[in-house]
Amino acid sequence: MGGVMSYGALATKIRAMKSRLLKEADFQSLAQMENVSQAIAYLMRIPSYRAVLEGQDETRLRPRELERLVVGTLYYDFSKLYRFCDKRQKRLLELYFSKFEISIIKRALRRIFNRGDRTGESRELRSYFQKLSDIPMEEVSQAATIPSLLEALGGTRYQKVLLKLETGKEATLFDYEMALDLYYFSELWKQKDKILRGAELEMLTRTFGSQIDLLNLTWICRAKKYYQMPATSIFALVIPVTYRLRDEEIRAMATASDEKELEELLGQTYYGRHFQEVTAGELEKLYRQLLDRIYGEERRRNPYSLAVVTAYLHDKEEEIDKLTTVLEGVRYGLEPQETLEYIKT
Repeated sequence: MGGVMSYGALATKIRAMKSRLLKEADFQSLAQMENVSQAIAYLMRIPSYRAVLEGQDETRLRPRELERLVVGTLYYDFSKLYRFCDKRQKRLLELYFSKFEISIIKRALRRIFNRGDRTGESRELRSYFQKLSDIPMEEVSQAATIPSLLEALGGTRYQKVLLKLETGKEATLFDYEMALDLYYFSELWKQKDKILRGAELEMLTRTFGSQIDLLNLTWICRAKKYYQMPATSIFALVIPVTYRLRDEEIRAMATASDEKELEELLGQTYYGRHFQEVTAGELEKLYRQLLDRIYGEERRRNPYSLAVVTAYLHDKEEEIDKLTTVLEGVRYGLEPQETLEYIKT
């Protein structure tokens, strides 16, 4: 009964929001558009995207600017849910919020390394963010160098994370993004036990524990297969958290002599035993499929709990990833079927 009382209204709102997510038919229609302007005109008919695209000239919208607007729909949905939550539920969402802060910093890093445009997030999005974040959005978006970005992040926990990379060899974009990811998942794993109890703690442990395990497996396999990285470098990539993986399994895979041994070791893990399709080459696809399954199961098992919130945010992130891929396919003139192959799960 407590769950219904606490989450009843929120669950109802999320069901309404979920009904407005893009359907498979929408992606098929978008993939067939002749150009991005037509795709934007299609999205303008969908309320959640019309809110961020209204007033924009679709013929002059640059790709990076369009991507920021599309990603902005996730933040706006988060803000709707946040305003609808009670005090305790807001604490739970604030735990999730650092993921969005990190995405802002990552975009700033990509602009610096790729020498992209300095256009920041929209004024409305900055205004919303500053209510929950101590990251100075304007200064971060205008940072043209790593030192200026670190200065903009002065006094924040993220500055401390990134400063650690300034003491060794010249760091790459991958190094900075990996450091932020390692921090996010490690901090999330530590803080969840302080905020959550009972069924909600078990739920978040299952969902994020599985995600961390699969990310570690994916990074290990990519590092061994594509970059032939030594074990010491691989250990630096691994999130220092295990759920169903064991430390000795991670060590064995990181030190595997070749791809065949790596595949054999992967098959002996929990995920290899329970999912026959697990191979080093299929891990990224499995990662998405398994997370979809886990979030869906938790939402059905606990319809009046934090699970409905995390599952919706996961669904929205998946929608944005797919939409970004489809828009790129349209932009580069790919055949519709080829574009749709990239978003298959």
